[in-house]
Amino acid sequence: MTPNRFRFPPTEQPLQLARLHKIDTSRLSHQVRPRIKPRGLPQALEPHLVWETHDVAAACQLGHELLGPLRLLVTDDRPDDFSASYHAVRLRDVTLGYLDFTAEVKVIAHQLPPSFLVLAPMSGSSTVSVGGSVTDANAITAAVPPAGHEMILRCERQAPHLLVRIAEQPLLAHLGRILGRPPDAPLVFDQRFDLSAPRASRWNIAIQVLHTELLEPSSLLRCGVGVGHLEEFLMSALLFAHDSNYSDQLTRPGQGIEHRCTRAAKNFIETNLSEPITLADLAAAAGVSERTLQAAFRSQLGTTPMSYLRDRRLERARADLADAVPTDNVNVTSIALRWGFGHLGRFAAQYKARFGESPSRTLRG
Repeated sequence: MTPNRFRFPPTEQPLQLARLHKIDTSRLSHQVRPRIKPRGLPQALEPHLVWETHDVAAACQLGHELLGPLRLLVTDDRPDDFSASYHAVRLRDVTLGYLDFTAEVKVIAHQLPPSFLVLAPMSGSSTVSVGGSVTDANAITAAVPPAGHEMILRCERQAPHLLVRIAEQPLLAHLGRILGRPPDAPLVFDQRFDLSAPRASRWNIAIQVLHTELLEPSSLLRCGVGVGHLEEFLMSALLFAHDSNYSDQLTRPGQGIEHRCTRAAKNFIETNLSEPITLADLAAAAGVSERTLQAAFRSQLGTTPMSYLRDRRLERARADLADAVPTDNVNVTSIALRWGFGHLGRFAAQYKARFGESPSRTLRG
C-alpha cells in the first residue's frame, strides 16, 4: 500500500485523501479486530490510516513499501497481543508517517529504499542496527538509517514511531541548491539524531509546522498552496539541524558562495520559469557576457545555464504531475507545455532520464 499523495480540496471540513486506499481485510488470514487508537498518534494523522492488521505475514507484506523487503518476528511473551498499523500522509517528496506495533517485535529490513528516513519513538524505546552501528532511539533520540542497507529494528511493547521519509534525489537536489553546486559525494547522515540539542529545534519546529498545516482546515496546504516550499523548509531543517558529511560546508562562513552572476541568473530563472528564456536573456540579467556566464555555471554548478533551466522546468513539471488529482483534469501535454516543453517526445525522454519514470507514471501516482 502506498500512502496517498497529499491533496485537500478547499473545504471547511477535512476530507479523506483522494488516492488513499484501505487494506482489503478479506485477504488476511485473521479477521481484523476492532481498532484501538494508537498511543501518541498525532491528531493530524488520525484520519489517515493506510493499513492495519493483526496478522504478522500481512504486516510484512504491507510494510514492504515503507521499509523494503522485510521479515518481522514477534518476540513478545504475549504474541497474541500483536497488531500493527500505519498512518501516513505523503506530500510530494516527503511522507509523514506513524508506525505502531502493540507487541515487542524485531523487524529485519533487508534493503532500505532510496530515501532518507528519520525514526523517532513517540513513547518507549527501540534499537536500530545498521552494520556495526547501533542507535538507542527514544523520545529525544531519533535514528537515521542509511538507504540501501540492511536495518534491524527492535521495538519494545507500546513503542510507536513517528517516521519522516524524504526521497533521496529531491533532497540531494535541494542540497545542491544550498551549496550552489552539485554535491561531490553521497550525502551521509550521522545515524544518531539528538532531538534535544539546541540546533535540533529547527527540525522540531519544522515538524510542528507540518502537523499544523495538515491539521488546520483553513491552512494554505489544505488549499493546495505551498507544498514545495514546506518540503524545502523540512529538507533545510534536516540538513542544518543534523550532522552529516556536508555539515561543515553548510555552516562554515564563506563556503559555497556563488558567483554574483550565477546567483543573478538563477534568480531570473526562478522568477520567469514559465516564460521563454534564452541564453542572451540570462546573460543580460546577470550583467555579463554569455561566455562568462557559461564559465561561471560550469565552475559553480557543473552544468550550463540552459541545462540548469531545463532541469528546473522538469522539476516543476514533476511537481505538477505529482500533485494532480483526477478532478483537476490535467494531462501530461498541458503540463509539458506550461513549462516550455514544446516537443512532447523529447520531454518524456528527458523526464524519464531525470526521474527514472515516465511523466504518465508520475501522473497516475
